[in-house]
Amino acid sequence: MLIDYTIVPKGIVPRSKVEALNAVHERLSARLVDQIKLPEAISLFRASNMIRVYLQCHLRRMLQLTEAAFSEFFDGRGVAAIMCARGLYEGLATVTDFEKELMTLLAGGDLAAIFQFTKERANATKIKSWIAKVGNPNVTAKNILTMVSKLKSVRGRIPDEYDFLSEIAHPNGAGALTFFADMSDAVNDVAVFSDSGPDPRADLQWIFVAADFLNQFEAVMDRIEAALPALSALGAAQAPSPSAV
Repeated sequence: MLIDYTIVPKGIVPRSKVEALNAVHERLSARLVDQIKLPEAISLFRASNMIRVYLQCHLRRMLQLTEAAFSEFFDGRGVAAIMCARGLYEGLATVTDFEKELMTLLAGGDLAAIFQFTKERANATKIKSWIAKVGNPNVTAKNILTMVSKLKSVRGRIPDEYDFLSEIAHPNGAGALTFFADMSDAVNDVAVFSDSGPDPRADLQWIFVAADFLNQFEAVMDRIEAALPALSALGAAQAPSPSAV
């Protein structure tokens, strides 16, 4: 179980919300695997399982960030919890963008383009030396702000929400002081500090909002997985015969 409803302060979210979150967390956790063999039997086709590897890694990221967001919050480390919540926005944005481009390529049926796209996304990075080592500028990771902005279809205010969470997560003066220092005592002109931030209830609500992205992530996985058998069949049909290898 991800979170016990009895430890959630009253008025944060209804019990049904917690139960639904526990359920999707359990379903996704059950999809974790220890290994994936890339070449498929007989055809030795690799693209379908490389896509599964990509999703499996992002699945682990989403689960770890969700689990850490709640544990950090209840341990009193508010900024760490918010940073994990913000990471869930980024994770959903990344896999959603991946799905959109992949589905277009799958519809086209060009195996070379599908292979190339999958390899480029699997090696996407901002580290210049790694890009140079791969020798392909297309592995340059996309701007996360651009991808987050495209999540408006999930909820219209997601870009604004992400900016707000980033203000807390980044070491900007306003964000850091607002979170850790209460300077409202003008009479004594004193700053009072707290590790939990000025409004822990609001922070916990933000975490629940971000954790709910597990449902959208699950839907992305389901849609891609449903398309992979056809990709495997196409790969097998176009695989070179053993005598030609």
